[in-house]
Amino acid sequence: MIFLRYFLYVLGAALLSAMVGGVFASMVAVISPEFVKGLFSPPDGASLPRYAAAVGMIWGVFIGAGVMAFCLGLVTLAHIAKVFTKRKSEDERTAV
Repeated sequence: MIFLRYFLYVLGAALLSAMVGGVFASMVAVISPEFVKGLFSPPDGASLPRYAAAVGMIWGVFIGAGVMAFCLGLVTLAHIAKVFTKRKSEDERTAV
């Protein structure tokens, strides 16, 4: 099934985006801990890079899920359009 294959591709991309978001946020925490403290407000005694990585992974999943929903919507619309154009061409052939 093409729909399931695309779903799995985009799910993999969402997980990859979570990983990239976590790595990016933890690099920002290492470079500028004050920025992360002011932006995320981690609890006292928490490891700042680990906390930033967790928050970055969460935002990466949100972004990946949004992209996934958009892509699946496009694939669904493309299949619906294909069905309508196929039906229209069959109707034109039978009318002639």
